[in-house]
Amino acid sequence: KKLLERLPTNKQTRKMDRNEALKMQQILQEEVKKLQGVQQKINKLSEPRNSYMTQLAENEGVIKELDLLSEDDKVYKLMGPVLVMQELDVAKRDVHNRISFFKKQLKQIDTQSQDFAKEQVELRTKVQTMQQVMMKAQREAVQRQMKAQ
Repeated sequence: KKLLERLPTNKQTRKMDRNEALKMQQILQEEVKKLQGVQQKINKLSEPRNSYMTQLAENEGVIKELDLLSEDDKVYKLMGPVLVMQELDVAKRDVHNRISFFKKQLKQIDTQSQDFAKEQVELRTKVQTMQQVMMKAQREAVQRQMKAQ
């Protein structure tokens, strides 16, 4: 909001001089950099999100398989190069804990993505507004030059 307050109004655009235009161009470039930074943050979140989604799906498949077993069936867990026998209820608990962890991580990533998306919309709006003001000022400067000739 502070940035938009610094933008010239319609009456002021007619009076915008070269220094003011350069200042505005610099501010615009800073805002574009911020926008690009937010876009990069959003992109960086997609990789861990995809990884958690894959692991969640795998673990949900494992729990479905474990639910098909009876208490008498044997369950083995791979620990390094060794298969270790594990109680069915312990195996289910471990898988449920992993599922819970993946869901929490996904929720956190989704919250961050939403926050970044809101910031992205705000920055885009600022950039577009500044570009419109600058284009208008440029058109008016050209018109003034043409009238002066």
